[in-house]
Amino acid sequence: MNKFKIILFPKRNLESYNSAFDECDNIMTSVSRFGLCLFLIFTLAACSNDNELTKEQVLKKSIADLESRFEARSLSQISEYVAEDYQDEQGRKLRDIKRAIQMQLMRHKSLHVFSTINTISWQDENHVTVEITAAMAGKPIKSASVLTSIRADMVKFTVQFVRHQDKFKVQSAKWRWAEPTDFLQ
Repeated sequence: MNKFKIILFPKRNLESYNSAFDECDNIMTSVSRFGLCLFLIFTLAACSNDNELTKEQVLKKSIADLESRFEARSLSQISEYVAEDYQDEQGRKLRDIKRAIQMQLMRHKSLHVFSTINTISWQDENHVTVEITAAMAGKPIKSASVLTSIRADMVKFTVQFVRHQDKFKVQSAKWRWAEPTDFLQ
């Protein structure tokens, strides 16, 4: 940097320019440190528990995550949202439901999910029953109004969720074939 200074400035004022550059470096270092401190403070504030999600927000996030995992067609990621003690009214267990999901995934090269949450019934803080109507198709579904004009598997689910730490997992489910009008409820 001194070579650069020597070329730019005449020799007679070199010392005064050097001290001015040093002072600028000190100011910039202080500003950088101050900016870094502000960044860290805001980051830590954003990570605090003051903005903890409500149980309904956690539930809806879990449902949205589950849908996106279906669209990604990843059985292992979907399985993370099914409780280890899964059992439905037909006696199916986790292993059986994984096979059913795998069959659904194999039917479609690409999978797009459109869903509507019809009702949410809380038993307590950790247990909830949700009625969801879902359509699954090979192309994106923009709205319920297009369901009559495309090929889609439409299913009405009654799902019992149980909270496991930071997400809700499916503990039991029953389903029936749905009609496009089921999305309007």
